[in-house]
Amino acid sequence: MTKVITVTDELDLEKGDPSRAEERRSRRRTSSDSGESKTSSDRLDRELHSRLVEAFGQVVEWRQAREDEELATAIDEDKEKMSSGLVSLTHAVAPLRQPLVIFLSFVEPLLAFGRVGRILATRWVTRRQAQAEDLAQAQAEWDAAHGQPAVVQ
Repeated sequence: MTKVITVTDELDLEKGDPSRAEERRSRRRTSSDSGESKTSSDRLDRELHSRLVEAFGQVVEWRQAREDEELATAIDEDKEKMSSGLVSLTHAVAPLRQPLVIFLSFVEPLLAFGRVGRILATRWVTRRQAQAEDLAQAQAEWDAAHGQPAVVQ
């Protein structure tokens, strides 16, 4: 097997410059590295956007449960725009990205537990009111059965 050396290869060897193949390999490595970081950045952007949309969706449910339809409708209509804006802002001001992720990590569980807590608290209050009404009715029946005047509260 014979090796063919062209004039350009000889020039490259004489000057000590890297061969064109090495240059192509280094360009490929650089472009693939930037491609990976771009893909990673895009994936992070999509994840951040979806987390923000979900958080805004939970705020909408929370506002609807409080019968604040005006605010719930406004947030629901603009949650995509607000999420996209926040993600874009983190590109322009890179130091804001990490605090936003930390904030979401704090707010998401808070919204989830808040919703569950609201449901449980509402059920507890409803049950206590039903027990108080039953107790008041039983007291009224006992008073009527024993000839005592009804006490007005």
